[in-house]
Amino acid sequence: MTKVKDSKGGRPKLADYQKRTKLVRIMFCENDFIYILSKASKAGLSVSEYCHQAAMDNHIRETISPELAKQIRDLSGIANNVNQIAHQMHIDGFDAVKEQCLHIIAAISNIINQVKPMRHDS
Repeated sequence: MTKVKDSKGGRPKLADYQKRTKLVRIMFCENDFIYILSKASKAGLSVSEYCHQAAMDNHIRETISPELAKQIRDLSGIANNVNQIAHQMHIDGFDAVKEQCLHIIAAISNIINQVKPMRHDS
């Protein structure tokens, strides 16, 4: 009887051409390092990975803040409400859902006003 080799699991090995085998040392002044550390932290990356992506001309984005994620979830919920109201409007007419429409418009305006200060154009 032959023994079957057990799979170790885990991440598969990288191909030789994908391995990062070359080291580049880079020096920063204190202010530059703090700036890069801040940008890397906002992007959810290590300083090393941030510098690698920047050197490879990759567009580096900040991660979504918890507040912005909450606003996106709220907008998704409002979208569901709009679909339900549209269905109800087709059945009962606009006058039956006018109050709900005004409430949704106010909620969307509120979310837009909260998100505007959070925006960071890179």
